[in-house]
Amino acid sequence: MTHPWNDEQLMAESDEAATQRGMFTGVAAELVAAGFDAPEEVGRGGFGVVYRCREPALDRSVAVKVLTSDVGGDERVRFLREQRALGRLSGHPNIVQILHVDITSTGRPYLVMPFYARGSLDRLLRANGPLRWPDVVSVGVKIAGALAAAHALGMVHRDVKPGNILLTDYGEPQLSDFGIARFGDDATITSAMVHGTPAFTAPEILHGATPTAGADVYGLSATMFSLVSGHSPARRHGSGPLRDVSDAELARIAAGGPPDLREHGVPDAVCTVLERALAVDPRERPASAIEFGEQLREAQRLTGQPVDAMAVPGAAEPTDRPPMAQIAGPPTPPPPPFAATKFRPPAATRTMIDRPRLLNILRGGEQRRLIAILGPAGFGKTTLAAQWARRLRSEGVPVAWLTADPDDDNVVWFLTHLIEAIRRVRPEIARELVALLQERATDATRSVLSTLIDEIHDSRQAVVLIVDDWQRVGSVATRAAMAYLLEHGCHHLRIVLVGRDRSGLPLSRLMVDDELVEIDTTALRFDPAETDEFLVRTSGLELDPAEVGKVRESTEGWAAGLRLAQLSLSGRADPAGFIDNLSGRHHAIGEYLTENVLESLDPELLDFLMATTVTSRICASLATALSGRTDSRKLLEQIADRNLFLQRQDDDEWFHYHRLFADHLQRRLGYLDPDHVPVLHARASAWFAEHNLLTDAVDHALAADDEELAVTLVESHAMQLIAASQMATFLGLMAKLPSPLTDDRPLLHLCVGWANAGLGRGARVRAALRRARAALAANPPPEPENTVFHVEADLIAGIESYISDRFEPVPESVTAYIDTLPDPGMALAAADLAATDAFNRLDFAAMDHWYRTVLRFSRDLSPFATLHPHCMRGLAAAEELDIDAAEAHFAAAEAAAPRGSELVARATVLTQALLGGLRYQQGRLAEADTLLTAAAAAQRHPGTGDFLLSTYGTGARLAAARGDIERATHLLGIGDRFAAELSMPRVAARITNERVRIGLPIPDEVRDRLTQLPLYRRQPTRVLAATAELDQDSAIRLLLAQGSPEATAAACERAERLVREIQPQRAGALVDARLLHACCLWAAGRAEDARTAARPAVTLCIEHGLPRPIADAGPGISDIVTALGLVPATGE
Repeated sequence: MTHPWNDEQLMAESDEAATQRGMFTGVAAELVAAGFDAPEEVGRGGFGVVYRCREPALDRSVAVKVLTSDVGGDERVRFLREQRALGRLSGHPNIVQILHVDITSTGRPYLVMPFYARGSLDRLLRANGPLRWPDVVSVGVKIAGALAAAHALGMVHRDVKPGNILLTDYGEPQLSDFGIARFGDDATITSAMVHGTPAFTAPEILHGATPTAGADVYGLSATMFSLVSGHSPARRHGSGPLRDVSDAELARIAAGGPPDLREHGVPDAVCTVLERALAVDPRERPASAIEFGEQLREAQRLTGQPVDAMAVPGAAEPTDRPPMAQIAGPPTPPPPPFAATKFRPPAATRTMIDRPRLLNILRGGEQRRLIAILGPAGFGKTTLAAQWARRLRSEGVPVAWLTADPDDDNVVWFLTHLIEAIRRVRPEIARELVALLQERATDATRSVLSTLIDEIHDSRQAVVLIVDDWQRVGSVATRAAMAYLLEHGCHHLRIVLVGRDRSGLPLSRLMVDDELVEIDTTALRFDPAETDEFLVRTSGLELDPAEVGKVRESTEGWAAGLRLAQLSLSGRADPAGFIDNLSGRHHAIGEYLTENVLESLDPELLDFLMATTVTSRICASLATALSGRTDSRKLLEQIADRNLFLQRQDDDEWFHYHRLFADHLQRRLGYLDPDHVPVLHARASAWFAEHNLLTDAVDHALAADDEELAVTLVESHAMQLIAASQMATFLGLMAKLPSPLTDDRPLLHLCVGWANAGLGRGARVRAALRRARAALAANPPPEPENTVFHVEADLIAGIESYISDRFEPVPESVTAYIDTLPDPGMALAAADLAATDAFNRLDFAAMDHWYRTVLRFSRDLSPFATLHPHCMRGLAAAEELDIDAAEAHFAAAEAAAPRGSELVARATVLTQALLGGLRYQQGRLAEADTLLTAAAAAQRHPGTGDFLLSTYGTGARLAAARGDIERATHLLGIGDRFAAELSMPRVAARITNERVRIGLPIPDEVRDRLTQLPLYRRQPTRVLAATAELDQDSAIRLLLAQGSPEATAAACERAERLVREIQPQRAGALVDARLLHACCLWAAGRAEDARTAARPAVTLCIEHGLPRPIADAGPGISDIVTALGLVPATGE
């Protein structure tokens, strides 16, 4: 067999290398002799040993699987079977690639595969616990494609499990270990021998059936089950061979059904797919791996997750998706996806050379917080960063890559992209932050950055973040976000910024703190040795040293100029004349050399290049749409192979032109055929729209000067984005649109209103509604559409009023047309608002009517639609002291929230806050503490008055009751800030009242206002009443604290008026007022009057199991209760 190295290479090895190789023995020594360095055993199986080695010829780490010498014939067959399987499946993005095969000097066969430092999913599961269900579904889609490729070639894997799915350095799953795969009618596999891992083996295989594709589907589903739950469906954690399992154990595994994953927060849509694939009867499972993968993709669509591509063999289109009705779940559309190429460095080209001079500089500064690689276009900045990333990854350092673009001027989108980049290499980090950004947008920027820094620091593991093309970001907000990361980050977060200038970066401060390494234009220029390495040794040009020097002098060491020169010089018989004419500054050199490259191309190929550089990235389908060429894939491959500034990305599906090359081609096209440029942009927009890449579709519609199309695209997706809680994405797209064209689009303005209402921006909601009503008045649509628009505008206004805690009367139109609204979701929202309004007016009968109306409309909607109505009805029941009903409604609200859904986290936390408040009143302090702590810790919350009152008001009272004054002060500070930012007097009054109760200082102006309050008068609404009563409560307690007879008498007068004026239907408020009045009377020495005033309130509290209103009433309450001879429950 021919050795991979020739004799000359072997003779040239250094003595030092030979000495190192002499240190190894046995198999390791054989691998060293075969050309590998530093073999280290990393795994051992029944018939082979896996070594991690360095392959010096290609400067990479590889995994070498060697067949041991003591195995029998069957194991050798299995080893060769795996070799054959991996060879036939070469090229699939989700199957481990075989780099080459050979035998050692003693005849041991071995396979060489990539070495992935992150290991298998089993290793990840054991290290970090169960994975997020969206990540598991993504793995399932991709491995389903891998199995489909194997099945198409007649192979059944037979051992799909977490340990046989590896994670690449880019976080992509790859199926491995085809050692026991079955090939068609392979005679070496006997039905009597059952292979595989029990916990992941299909039941029919346990009974001796022939392995089929359905068995692999079962194994993949069982794998996904274990990744989400932490255990296999059969709850058998062992991984030994099936031949070691007893018959009884096999029967138990085969008969057992999987536990319900819904208890792990997995949506019903995903559970349904997995349960079907885990069916005991193989006829009930998906018919193929492709069908299973498509069902998982459908589940991703239904749960609002990005839909992963599934690489399947020989199919231009995926198999038909199962009908929507087959998979249960809320029909929430996914957000506009972004290309995976944004998060990957450009692929290495054949002519790229290592630059150890610069890599050594990076190595010396790798512990610093910032490495800045700055210089003009084409100086090799990205290439250097990519080399550094590969070097770090080979050492096991997680490296996140983000290529910036103009969309990152939107700070929310930038942070979304940044978090996605980090989570691709550290999936346990920042799980909740993207949803927080979408729902709170720029309001959450500082919180997101702080949380991200804290999570990375607490993990104690370094991560390197490389941001390429930073010069494409110009917004103050995004640059401020990056500055915050640099100034407040720790040494576990190391940032590499690649850009053209230093603007917007806090480099001076970092330099003073010795936290900066900068590689500038001077350092980036190719030196003589690097120029010679690139032009002569790597590119193969026959140039003498003087000619190399001239090229370097003319290009001034500019990497792009050298690359263009290399292309122009290739194939020239006499390069001297060309080199002598090289001159000029960078721009002139670039223009001249690019023209020389283009003039040598076939005109049809040049037309294709000009057509396909209109977009920032290109794939075969998009290229066909732009150029009309059906051979686009072949042409793209040819262009990439010829190094015509086109690089493969994203597992060869996507390509990316060098920006300088693309810019020049576009300038050329604009000069030669300017009318064709907008045509190409229009084609690009249509393609991106068809593929649900909305942002790109809008950008190219605008570039095509088709602003109407851009507006229409956003309008057609607006409600989908709002329904998916993608408020920030929608508002970012709206900012791109020319305002004159949106003025007459009432639907867009209404959606802007919805989005800003969800983000708590009242002024912007009201402005959007004014624009919507103006558009309707200027150009009324036909009925009933016109009426529906007006009702929707009134509904949004009412919801904004509720969220801002103003509770203005709900417009009559909201209820008058409720039964004629075409959308049951809108009708339910109108009924919910009407019920909340009735509660605010203390009309409990009307509230019950509208609550029943909510339930009527909810029959055709998700149970989640009833979460808020149940919360409000629970609050009303608590106000009436119907504690059993309040608990029942809060429990119903909790049950209505889909488990694991990030879209409803804000509403779910409302239930926690309100139930926590009730548990406090019941004296169940431990439960209350758990609920209120969770509500306060939530990064996404509804921001409504009732939520804030319970979370920060009751939360502070609970902390004080437990002696934690520091936490109480902290919570009151947060509540005070919310009250000021959101202009909520009720919340401000509650925060002041809690400070007075605890004995904390309050501002002098607040104290002066409280002492001058007139006596209480009955208020028309619950919000106004609560605000006024809290102020009166605070004033009374301040008077009691003075201790003088005059102050005590004034307190008695205020408290007596409070009891007299509070509406009788507000039983809870009346109890609090009566208890406070009793405390005032007791302080005045009127003991009998105090007992008389307190008795009905104390009795009610005892009857309803509410000890805390008594305990919190005020000074003297314990003496009053003792004098009454009543014994209230104390709670915890």
